Amino acid sequence: MLFDGKLVREECLKELSKKFKKIKCGLAVIQVGDDFASNRYISQKEKLANELGVAFQLIKLEKTTTKELCKIIDELNENKEIQGIIVQLPIPKDLDYEVIRNRIAPNKDIDGVNDVNILRVFNNDKDALVPCTALGIMKILDYYKIPLEGMDVTIIGRSIHIGKALFSLLLHRNCTVTICHSKTKDIKKHTKNADMVISSVGKANFITQDMVSDDVILVDVGFNFLDGKICGDVSKEVEKYKYLTPVPGGVGQMTVYSIYENLLKAYKLNK
Repeated sequence: MLFDGKLVREECLKELSKKFKKIKCGLAVIQVGDDFASNRYISQKEKLANELGVAFQLIKLEKTTTKELCKIIDELNENKEIQGIIVQLPIPKDLDYEVIRNRIAPNKDIDGVNDVNILRVFNNDKDALVPCTALGIMKILDYYKIPLEGMDVTIIGRSIHIGKALFSLLLHRNCTVTICHSKTKDIKKHTKNADMVISSVGKANFITQDMVSDDVILVDVGFNFLDGKICGDVSKEVEKYKYLTPVPGGVGQMTVYSIYENLLKAYKLNK
């Protein structure tokens, strides 16, 4: 069975839309460069902002320095009309992302990447702004009533946006969680016996049938191009599974939605 990210998104938006009608808030997205995938995600963010009545501001820079970018963030932190700030990834390698992500005020940190929010997620703090992809995945699992307690979950990828955030979220739901990464000696050993595999490798055909059990739940967070088409990390040869998030039409749908769930929370925190 396929997890229908678009269906979950539309169902969640029904309630969220009602709440946004009662408030006035703004979201600022900072983009450095002209990455194709970034442009695609930004257009989706702007489209949903328009649907919800959110004031959307795109600050697009051809190039900048860490110091200059931090100055822009400081100004947005002080701007009372802006309740949320996102620095769109990827950014040029000469910029210091550690400094940049922690410059965003924790209560305006829609991507949940400031160390304060990372700690809040780890501590299961209700005021945490959870990284959007991780939050979107949890929304999908809850919508389909997946019984998480006691489940063995293997996550491939340890980014703060996905792997590390999901580790905390799933641990709080009483899962047994394993994180694999580029230095893991034998990933198949961990995925083969897992009840759920969450892959955010960014490599087409990475997950093959021999790596997973027949009744596994597959959450595909990959975004890749193969033969001119968008695809995830899970190979098309994988035919036996209990659930699968398709690419496109799966996690990506809920990632964009979660931005605005976080924005609503940020609005309340800032008030």
